[in-house]
Amino acid sequence: MKKILTIGLTVSLASSLAACSSETKKPETSVAATGTPVTTASATPNAAAKKITISTIFGTWSSPIPSATGDGIRKINEKFNVDYKPQFVPFGEYGSKLPVVMAAGDLPDVIGMESADANFFKWAKQGAFLPLNDYIDKYPSLKLVPKSVWDAVSVDGKIYAIPQYFPSKYGKKPVIRKDWLDNLGLKMPTNYDELKKVAIAFAKDDPDKNGKNDTYGLALSKQMVYGAAMGAQWDVGWYNKNEQGQLIPGIISDGFKEQTQLLADLYKEGALHKDWAVSNVNDVRKDFYAGKYGIWYEQPFGTVEDLFTSMKQLFPAAEVVTIPAFKQADGGQGYTALSGYYTLTMLNAKTKSDPDKINRILQMQDYFRTFIPIDNRNPQNAEFDWAFGGENVGYKMVNGTPSVIDVAGLDKRPSRYSGGVTGWAPNDEANELGKTYSNAFTKAYANSTVELLKNTKFYLNPVDRIYSELLASKGAELSLITQEWQTKMIVGQEPISNWGKMVDEYMKKGGKEVIDDVNKILQTSGIKGEWK
Repeated sequence: MKKILTIGLTVSLASSLAACSSETKKPETSVAATGTPVTTASATPNAAAKKITISTIFGTWSSPIPSATGDGIRKINEKFNVDYKPQFVPFGEYGSKLPVVMAAGDLPDVIGMESADANFFKWAKQGAFLPLNDYIDKYPSLKLVPKSVWDAVSVDGKIYAIPQYFPSKYGKKPVIRKDWLDNLGLKMPTNYDELKKVAIAFAKDDPDKNGKNDTYGLALSKQMVYGAAMGAQWDVGWYNKNEQGQLIPGIISDGFKEQTQLLADLYKEGALHKDWAVSNVNDVRKDFYAGKYGIWYEQPFGTVEDLFTSMKQLFPAAEVVTIPAFKQADGGQGYTALSGYYTLTMLNAKTKSDPDKINRILQMQDYFRTFIPIDNRNPQNAEFDWAFGGENVGYKMVNGTPSVIDVAGLDKRPSRYSGGVTGWAPNDEANELGKTYSNAFTKAYANSTVELLKNTKFYLNPVDRIYSELLASKGAELSLITQEWQTKMIVGQEPISNWGKMVDEYMKKGGKEVIDDVNKILQTSGIKGEWK
């Protein structure tokens, strides 16, 4: 998950602004997607008249990190009548920094985390965070969060975090050079046999018509990123079942075996690069846009537009489209959804004694979580203009799209200090991703992908909604076991017929206990895998 999201979030400043600039609202109102104000909660009628000190700690991918004296903080203090004291730590250091802060006992009022990991559940059970169940219905942006996402941040029925929006549909999906298909007279693949044929043709039949043997079928990097999962049955999520009827992780399923066989066949045929197992994902990604590969993975949300621009300059006829999910053996057809959130915001349990502070914090959250349609993200929308520091101060308009002036201008934006909070879209399609890009090539890719995915079913992985201590402690080690076996299978050092031996090792080294624990938790909680 982190690999998928990190690549999507470390985008160019202009793309990031366009894709994520959805923060608006006055302290006591919430502007819905329609722009209609609705009253939110406050502890007392005169709560906003009382100045409140609010301290926070957040991880950040921003470089440089937000300044502690940025003008955006001053604007927040004025609008919400607070003394706002945010602290930002690079995510590369945050994983070691936050436990130290927690152990010291001097916890800020607001705490951010990247995901609901083992530490989150440990600290929640220890009583470090404020239960939020009683506040959900008081704030419009919180009411938009689906139950499947609230499940992910709950312990024994108590909600301990506010999840921040990330579209569930728009993670990495397989994409293909449609112009290469057209050049070779091939159709869009609909199953693994057809995909194999296409990938081999891309490697051997000069799909770019340059007269050189310089292309490969499918791009793959070390750790098997991103593979060839053409739907939930072949993905890593818990979709498939064993003979006992238990859900199992995709990495030991028959579906994943089929995918691994495909990759092994492609390697043998020269349709995979011989050095894929030691190749860096970012290098492979650049090579796709440089015309080296015909099949790769991309996402329409927050993609790096410069890569599309460079591809179009090199190959004017290039066309990149998303591959529709293959029909599965069980009749299902669709991709696995992302969890539906990225980053969490928790309130210190000690704020329980200060209801005015709780509601001021939640008012600020609701403000920055309120979604603004793309067409309203301009200087004429006073709240958008305020959140992004003002036109020609914190941003400028370029061809109707808000863009960065310079790095120094970022700290003039209140939105920069919101701790990763973005507007919670009423649905993924409301993001209108095509409008967030200035390049016609990128727009075409985004629009065609959104059109495809809005009619595609998505599998909600039930394991995204629960917490298993066994899975958290053993999952990474178990994944390495299968990853080593499967890498050897792809390059021909192990036969696919040894798949059962791999599964046996997985089970003996803790996999059986993990599967039993996960299924017990799912049964107890009443959570099942489901299509949406």
